[in-house]
Amino acid sequence: MTTATFSRLKSPKREAIEKALLKEFSSYPLQEATVARIVEDAGISRGAFYVYFTDLKDAYLYMCREIIRRVHLSNPGGLESGDPEKYIEAVKTFVGSTEAKGYMKFFARAFVDNAKVTQEIWRQEAANPVAWAVSLLCHETIRSIYNGSDAQECIERLRGVLSKLLA
Repeated sequence: MTTATFSRLKSPKREAIEKALLKEFSSYPLQEATVARIVEDAGISRGAFYVYFTDLKDAYLYMCREIIRRVHLSNPGGLESGDPEKYIEAVKTFVGSTEAKGYMKFFARAFVDNAKVTQEIWRQEAANPVAWAVSLLCHETIRSIYNGSDAQECIERLRGVLSKLLA
């Protein structure tokens, strides 16, 4: 987790750091990311980076949670109803929102290159087996779309499986 010092940063500095983190983690897998590029882009010292974050993984997880929070603010809601169409709409909204807000490259890396680390966050989402299965199916659909599969085919496949699973 980020430190209390990072939480107290004024907006312009925090935004510069977040912009640098987004650029780095959108351009490189976590194992190839460097603190040097981040601090140069953010205009902070290497020491300051370690005052704000424990390490690169901590910075990555912070950015991941922050972007997920921002993207899910536009979530259509109603997912607890068990209606497959609500999940379909949520996937479409998520993909559309990541494209519109400039997060698509970040999430493409999150779903593909950094999947093991990113799963630490998503594993916490689903409390029961059906919610876990739906979460996996939705995330796999998003991953397939980001990998270049036909979005409409992916959505239709998800619709078919969710209709059976949630029936």
